[in-house]
Amino acid sequence: MDIIDIDLLKKMSVTIGEASNITGISVRKLRYWESKNIIHSVDEGLNKTRKFDYYEIKKIILIKELLDEGYTLDKSAEKVELRIQKLQEAFKELEQSTKNNHLT
Repeated sequence: MDIIDIDLLKKMSVTIGEASNITGISVRKLRYWESKNIIHSVDEGLNKTRKFDYYEIKKIILIKELLDEGYTLDKSAEKVELRIQKLQEAFKELEQSTKNNHLT
């Protein structure tokens, strides 16, 4: 059993309005952040409704926290990307360690 079900988390998505309600960031700002490639909506094919998955919601929340601390949007996005990268590396190491322990 995986520690985190990545596939399940990727399938869980909310509309831009719901993302706004969850994060406290206006729809207008979310669209702006997306236009600057700071956040990315889930590709829904022909469906034009913007949807955001768990990872993007978490990213939005982290960016908002840094903005509240006084960082610029660009610096906040940069710091969040670095944090996410470090977390992904840590989870990969943990997952590999778990797999190795099951083999022994």
